[in-house]
Amino acid sequence: MKRLLIVNVGSASTLLVEKYGNFEHWAKSAVGETKLVVEFHDGTHKPLPPLNSLAGVIIMGSPAMVTQQLPWMKKLEVDVLRLAENSIPTLGICFGHQLIAKAFGGDVAENPKGLEIGTVTVRRTCESHTDPIFSTLPMQFDAHTIHFQSVVSAPDNATILARNDMENHHALRIGETTWGVQFHPEFSTNVMRTILHDNRQHLSQSELEQRLNRTSDTVNAQSILPKFNQLVLKSIY
Repeated sequence: MKRLLIVNVGSASTLLVEKYGNFEHWAKSAVGETKLVVEFHDGTHKPLPPLNSLAGVIIMGSPAMVTQQLPWMKKLEVDVLRLAENSIPTLGICFGHQLIAKAFGGDVAENPKGLEIGTVTVRRTCESHTDPIFSTLPMQFDAHTIHFQSVVSAPDNATILARNDMENHHALRIGETTWGVQFHPEFSTNVMRTILHDNRQHLSQSELEQRLNRTSDTVNAQSILPKFNQLVLKSIY
């Protein structure tokens, strides 16, 4: 059976891993029940499996920065283009979102507005109305975030699906089978709270308290992973 591949491109902090598992475990949990075989893959050390064995691919977040342009990142960019050429549904999250944008000709850099962290409100665009993943979401919804870098210039062929005041490209689609989201649909509320504490050096005490108080469930953002799973299933059945 074809696989839903969750590509690891780095690790969460030791504290997070000990309490909640790693990035890929959160994604698998958020996907929920599926008829697909879900497999984890180390994208920093191994090439992708043969494409004809893949039903869909999720590229996770990472402590690494796309602008580092490490050899494995450049190889994964090429793989992203190959996945699109073969119409294999692909979803990038945070780092994965930025890597996809860069692979298709976009620009990634430090967010000129600074660090976006915590539970924030994201707004859908008019262009999202016909998108198979985003069209059924509310026009505004909450999502968990942490990112220093952003897609500062989207690829020419990208459809922007969501944004907010901090981030012009919170979600985008390229072609018919490739999506990227800057926010984290895989984060639980507890994970978001722990990440805020882990990054308190970047916040004043009042900012930290404000963001902790703002932290809440993000059921609409979390629904993106089950929706992606359903889209993958439709593509092979």
